Amino acid sequence: MNDDFQELLDLGNRIKKRDRISILVAVVGVILTILLYGTPYFLIGLAICVGALIFMVITSAGLGKKYRELYKSTMVDRVAREYFPEYEYLPTQGFRRDYLKELGIMSFGSDYESEDMLKGVYNGVPFTRADVYIADTSTDSEGNSTTTVYFRGQWLEIEPNKSFRTDLQIIQKGFGFTNRKKSIFTRKTERRHVLETEDVEFNKNFQCLCQNDAEAFYLLTPTLMQSIMRLSEVLPYKMMIAYVDNKLHVLVDTHRDSMEPSSPKNGNFDRQIADLRQDMEIIVSVITGLLVDRNLYQNE
Repeated sequence: MNDDFQELLDLGNRIKKRDRISILVAVVGVILTILLYGTPYFLIGLAICVGALIFMVITSAGLGKKYRELYKSTMVDRVAREYFPEYEYLPTQGFRRDYLKELGIMSFGSDYESEDMLKGVYNGVPFTRADVYIADTSTDSEGNSTTTVYFRGQWLEIEPNKSFRTDLQIIQKGFGFTNRKKSIFTRKTERRHVLETEDVEFNKNFQCLCQNDAEAFYLLTPTLMQSIMRLSEVLPYKMMIAYVDNKLHVLVDTHRDSMEPSSPKNGNFDRQIADLRQDMEIIVSVITGLLVDRNLYQNE
C-alpha cells in the first residue's frame, strides 16, 4: 500500500470517527435538552447540540476538501492505469458549455456543470470523457422553482481512426431533450430528417436523424447497428450516439456523477474501486461496442 493510499484511508477513517463523535454528542445534547426542559439548565443541552453542529461544519470544510482532492488523485489514477496506457486526469476541468452547445445535439437550459475530464487512448483510439450536467430551472409567479434535468452522466468524445463527413444522430428511445434540428426554422444546410433503416428491431429501439442518407448509411452498416443493439443491452443506461465534425460523441445518461469520493468501508476501498472500474468500463464498452477501433471509415 503506497503512502498516498494509506493517507487517504487514514483521512477517511478520521472523518468517519469525527462524524460518529459529533452525532453522539448531539444525541446527548438532545436528551439533556428534553430532560432539563423547563429548568434553568435547559440551555446546557441546547448549547451542546449547537456546539456539535458547529464543530461538524467547521471541520467538514477543510477535511472534506482535502479528502476529495486526495481521493481523486489517488483512487482514480489507480484504476485508470488498469485500463489505459496513456491518460491524463483533470478532476476540476470539463467540456466547455459553448463547445457542446455548438455541436447542436442536445438542448441546453439555464444550468450547466462539467468536471472530471479524462483524456486517454484505448486500443489506439483517442478519447476525452467528462461528467456533464445539463438542466433548466424556472421560477413561477409565486417564487417556486422547478428544475428539469436534461442530462446527467458521461459525455464521451472519440476520435475514430478514419474520417467521415456525415452528420448523424442515433438516439435510443427514452433518451430525451435532444436537439434534433428537424424544425423548419433550422437552416436548411443544418436541418436533419428521420432516417429509417431496414432493420425493424433497430428502428423500434433507436431513431436516426441525418442530413444525407447516402453518407449516413455508409456509417450505419448492418454490423454497426447490431453492435449498437448489443451495446444497449450491456449498458443499463439510455444513450445517444452522434457523428459530428469528424468526431463521435456518445452520451450515456447514468443519472449520476462518476468518480465521486465516499468513505472507506471495513477499512478498505474495495467498493469504491469496483465503482470506478464500472465508470472506466463504460468507456471501454463504448469504444469496442461501436467498433471505433476497427477500420470502418474511409479516408477522405
